[in-house]
Amino acid sequence: MTRVRGDDQAFTGLEAAIVFIAFIVVASVFAYAVVGAGIATSQKDQEVMHTALKKSGSAIRPGQTVIAKLSGLGYLDFIEFDLETATDLAAVDMEGVVYTITTKDASIAFPPGDPGIKKITWRYRKDNNNLLEAGEVVMIRLDVLSMKIQRGETFTIGMTTADGAAASLTRTIPAGVGRNVYIELF
Repeated sequence: MTRVRGDDQAFTGLEAAIVFIAFIVVASVFAYAVVGAGIATSQKDQEVMHTALKKSGSAIRPGQTVIAKLSGLGYLDFIEFDLETATDLAAVDMEGVVYTITTKDASIAFPPGDPGIKKITWRYRKDNNNLLEAGEVVMIRLDVLSMKIQRGETFTIGMTTADGAAASLTRTIPAGVGRNVYIELF
């Protein structure tokens, strides 16, 4: 049988189509890998964000009201203030909170179990554990008579959790307030 030599253009077009399809397949595999890496990165970003929110969620927030009692000598006897969580994401172990009172002249720390922490009273409590959780409020009373904070002085209460989260509030005792009285500091 004799072979007929014909036009090779059809084979060249078929070869080009095969090469074109191969490029499309390779490009789609590459695109799939890039999209997969993007999704994995997005999930990792989401994990990091949730971890950061959880860490910040362990922070405490002092209430607006601070009640103080002045002694008969005019010194600050004790301070009462409320604490609650800053977010709904985590709980704060109240047995690990360190309180610090600072004035221009002195600073004193009240570590957990210190006798200067006179009272921890739960105002709103959902369960019986010592974790301050979302929706719960605890009142703290600190005995600061030994610091001899007088009328007209400013003091700062610092609160640091076992996780290292911190909060503070600063108040000034009015200069004209009497002795042996309870006052609300704003």
